[in-house]
Amino acid sequence: MFDETIMLKKMRDGDDSALEFFMRQYMELLYYRALAIVHDKMVAEDVVQEVFIRFWDQRGELRDASIVPAYLTRLVQNACLNHLEYNSIRRKYAENYRKWHAWEDECPGWDEEEVEKLRRRLHDFIQTLPEKCREIFVLACVEGVRYHEVAERLHVSVNTVKTQVKSAYAKLRKNFGATDQELIIILLLARYFS
Repeated sequence: MFDETIMLKKMRDGDDSALEFFMRQYMELLYYRALAIVHDKMVAEDVVQEVFIRFWDQRGELRDASIVPAYLTRLVQNACLNHLEYNSIRRKYAENYRKWHAWEDECPGWDEEEVEKLRRRLHDFIQTLPEKCREIFVLACVEGVRYHEVAERLHVSVNTVKTQVKSAYAKLRKNFGATDQELIIILLLARYFS
């Protein structure tokens, strides 16, 4: 532990050889932890590399060397869970895409070209939201995740979630006319974004 205390101080001072010390100490352990979660060797390697980059970027925040193992393990777990969630969302989008087309066949009253244009506008609009706002809006309004769960996942307060959702809806109302409102609601309920 004495060595780690010295190395953490060196790392805070910008000595990258100290980072190499921590990599030698924990790389294998973290790799196997990541592998146990994601079940993919390349993804596990990428996760561990990204974690050490983040560790280096946040080196000034750590003062106690005794928490380094737990801190690195938590970073790996969170990165792995984010990866799995991202892949799960991608699969959901693909499934929702198929469901949407089945729904379209049953509701021939909508002009398919107009629906597609509006869907693309809505998708493009969401991409223009600031990163945190977009992340919250997609989870809360597109994925239907409850506000408190969004707050836990993103490590923000429930009030932040509410504020960001309110902000996104205000911007959405400014960007879309009243005639598009009904179809936008259907698009959001159908969770259709490619």
